[in-house]
Amino acid sequence: MKAPTNPGPEPDDRRTRLLGFGEHSVSKSYYPELRRRLEELERFRSLLDQTGDAIFLVDVGSGRITDAAGAAGAMLRLGSHELVGRFFEDFLPVDAVCQLRGLFSGDFAAGRIETALALPGAVAGTRLPVEMTFRLAQGGDGPIAVIVARDVIERKKSEEALRRAEERYRGIVENAAEGIFQSTLTGRLMNVNPALAAILGYTSALDLMEHVKNVVDDVVDCPDDRHRIRNELERYDQVKNLEVQLLTKSGQRIWGLINARRIRDGEGQAERFDGSVQDVSVRKKAEETLIRYHDELEQRVAERTAELTRINERLLHEVTIRKRAEEAAEAANRAKSDFLSMVSHEIRTPLTSVLGFAVLIQKRLQKLLAPLTDGPPQRRRQAEQVQENLGIIVAEGERLKHLINDVLDLAKLEAGKMAFHKDRVDPAAVIRHVMSACVGLLQGSRVNLTTSIEGRLPEIVGDRDRLIQVLVNLVSNALKFTETGSVACRARVQGHSIVIEVADTGIGIPEAEQHKVFEKFNQIGGTLTNKPKGTGLGLAICKHIVESHGGRIFFVSKPGAGSTFTFTLPIA
Repeated sequence: MKAPTNPGPEPDDRRTRLLGFGEHSVSKSYYPELRRRLEELERFRSLLDQTGDAIFLVDVGSGRITDAAGAAGAMLRLGSHELVGRFFEDFLPVDAVCQLRGLFSGDFAAGRIETALALPGAVAGTRLPVEMTFRLAQGGDGPIAVIVARDVIERKKSEEALRRAEERYRGIVENAAEGIFQSTLTGRLMNVNPALAAILGYTSALDLMEHVKNVVDDVVDCPDDRHRIRNELERYDQVKNLEVQLLTKSGQRIWGLINARRIRDGEGQAERFDGSVQDVSVRKKAEETLIRYHDELEQRVAERTAELTRINERLLHEVTIRKRAEEAAEAANRAKSDFLSMVSHEIRTPLTSVLGFAVLIQKRLQKLLAPLTDGPPQRRRQAEQVQENLGIIVAEGERLKHLINDVLDLAKLEAGKMAFHKDRVDPAAVIRHVMSACVGLLQGSRVNLTTSIEGRLPEIVGDRDRLIQVLVNLVSNALKFTETGSVACRARVQGHSIVIEVADTGIGIPEAEQHKVFEKFNQIGGTLTNKPKGTGLGLAICKHIVESHGGRIFFVSKPGAGSTFTFTLPIA
């Protein structure tokens, strides 16, 4: 920076000399006029200092700043008195210095440039963008340059933002998948993007603009569509989501979705049309295919509905027939139950008499035939045969009585007429009672009968006699089909239920018979001819009794390895 060689007089000294108070003053007769002129100058200077522009007066001969006003000091971060005497070139870049020297040399008398001022004391390279105007004026001491600099940093920021926005917009338009165009009010294309050219089959946007003279007449295929577009633009200033057929360069017809609107200036005058075009041919084909499939589906649905109606009518007829059959079967079942109940009751009464008299006859004959046992062998054999026959009569009578009782019980259970006398029952006591009663069945047997009760069993609500009937049936069945080994009765609490198991190590149940274990009149191990015959109703009755108590019964069995029958009862 060059220091001033001849700094000007101080402002106060200049004011004193101008007013005629200095030592060089010759006359004071001009004082009022000078004072008025000075005040005008000061007001003018004050107005200049309040402007947002920086004003510099530069001596053409020396290139130094002789005065600075306005925003000069604020702009360069120096006081106005600090700027006076500095070379103005020190604040300019090279290209602006050349312009300034051209002004000083008299090549031109005025000019305007955009440049940047260097800020004293700032980081190297920091400059303030300005718009600078300059002109030559004639001063008292020779030509002087009047330079006005305006801060354009905000304008530069706005221009940069606008430039970036335009670049982004241009990038969006150029890379958009849909065609975008601008046209004059007469339909001549002004701008198009590559996508529109590609949609219409042209090699480039320029190729499209050269061949298409009117965007409506040359591109839209149907006259009615062209009329509709013009009509909507005229009435509403826009066309929204209009699907029309378009002509490509090769003459092919495609489906396009058009959006367009009329653009007006600030005074409301129409300027141009902006619009976009999307190729929706694939979607239209898909829609047509979908419509065709929909029609086919509607037809199939109608056919299927008619078929289902016929099937439904047939099913209703079959349901009606089945319902009548079920009602007939239910009536027959009730009749059967009533018949079985009556017949069982009527048979049980005389059977009891027959069985009772047979037992009496057996006892009497045993006494009468006792002497014959010491007689001749023939008479002894006849007496033994008579006794055996009477034993068979008594045994079969007992079996018949059990059969009748079971049939009567099952009929009542199935008809829901079985009366349960429910009360609070100790399941442990029931188990011990049954196991003690079954000890008599072990005479001459090689089977070990065991009982296992885990902890204290809570009470249940049920019919004690019927629960004993269930457990007796399960234990007796286990003993019947177990020649050696063990039969165990186990009980425990599981959740909210009592679980009772009867497990044996007997012959097990063949897989082919397991599915019908709980069926009526089914004999477990029926193929074993050396085992006593039962009624085949015991397990069916057990199932009804357990389920009537809110429990369930099931089993697992392996042929040759035994079976385990389990039933559950809810805790009271």
